[in-house]
Amino acid sequence: MKIAILTNAYPYLPGEQFIEDEIGYWAAHDDISVTLLPALAAGKPRPVPARVAVGLDMAGTLGAGRLWFMLVALCSAIFWRELGYLRQSRKLHPRTVARALLHTSKALEQAAQLQRHAKAHGRIDVAYCYWNDTQACAAVLARETGAVRKVVSRVHGFDLYEARRDHGYMPLKRQFIAAFDAIFALSHEARSYLQRTYGAPPENIRISPLGVPLAGALARPSRAGFLHVMSVSSCLRVKRLDRMVDALRLLADRHRNIRMTWTHVGGGPLLEETMALARLKLAGLDNLDFRFTGELRHHAVKVRYLDAPVDMLVNTSESEGVPVSIMEAMSAGVPVVAPDVGGISSLVSGRCGVLLSPHPDAREIADAMDRVAFADGHDRLRANARQAIEAGFDAARNYRDFVASVVAIGASDDNPVRHRRQPAPRIQQATGR
Repeated sequence: MKIAILTNAYPYLPGEQFIEDEIGYWAAHDDISVTLLPALAAGKPRPVPARVAVGLDMAGTLGAGRLWFMLVALCSAIFWRELGYLRQSRKLHPRTVARALLHTSKALEQAAQLQRHAKAHGRIDVAYCYWNDTQACAAVLARETGAVRKVVSRVHGFDLYEARRDHGYMPLKRQFIAAFDAIFALSHEARSYLQRTYGAPPENIRISPLGVPLAGALARPSRAGFLHVMSVSSCLRVKRLDRMVDALRLLADRHRNIRMTWTHVGGGPLLEETMALARLKLAGLDNLDFRFTGELRHHAVKVRYLDAPVDMLVNTSESEGVPVSIMEAMSAGVPVVAPDVGGISSLVSGRCGVLLSPHPDAREIADAMDRVAFADGHDRLRANARQAIEAGFDAARNYRDFVASVVAIGASDDNPVRHRRQPAPRIQQATGR
């Protein structure tokens, strides 16, 4: 059985570090052939298991080829159906039209690349799309030509929630959402969102949480008189790190006798701006130190929980899937403060930290940090955090089950009824938010 895993860049940098925990479970199957097909391939790739191949057939087109697919997209029914949806939903704007054209051209180009790959290496039994984006749409189009038998896709956060996109527009989603053999959502909340927002057929959606390897050792708490707070995220508007800064100021001001340290792990376009904000707002607090590590490799983030005491992880994002960063902290026995957005409630509760309201202000975040750090029962929170990961987010169990599900889909008979992509009527039926 031939499995093609379509990624944005993995095994190349940047991002998609969580596939590193999953890929070994694909390599463990002797009866399947696995090829990674990244859309971007720059620099030196990360190591992959010996039984996993890497193909560059989808790694971009330059110059005349790119222009050609833009012209093809202009004549495509896919693009004109997108314009119909944008007009109907009152999202018609020069930028959304440009994105509709760009995403249509990328889907058509990537479909052609998949066809060429299949012609050279044999038909793909299952195209597994790590993101529910243009590559997933391309795989559906390639299936219609016979280059691919089955198409499955994960869906996370940026490829799910419309609020995270400019003008609240998720290109091509409504046209293709009914065409997948299976969509693997991370949580029940994500499944409900797929059905409610895009009209995804419920029978095609499966719940398959990500997972993390259980930490062999647990983080240790700070000694009396000290507190270490960590946050792990890209520096983006959606992460609301300005509220994190304000909450830390409130907390440090309340507890002048406690020596506090805040470590933020993650880069991103707003890194310098966030650092400047921290320097401005946290100045004058002689009991609070902070450091920004920038982007770290996946393994280096895990090591952070063991190298020094860590008392809590704080997440302030306004939109998430089910964050692996939270799983990794809890696996090491670190309590978590995070808002009730996306699938976070499947991870965080009062048993292992504090689940904030979806839109917490700085005072609510500071109060929650105060409870985790200084209320009775801190050791119990740490033990419960680890137990929650063991129960629901153990990589060994979750990834074995996921791989087995995808292989079973590849072994099943074709279902031509499910493969009929819904055109314009599907768009009209699923425009709600």
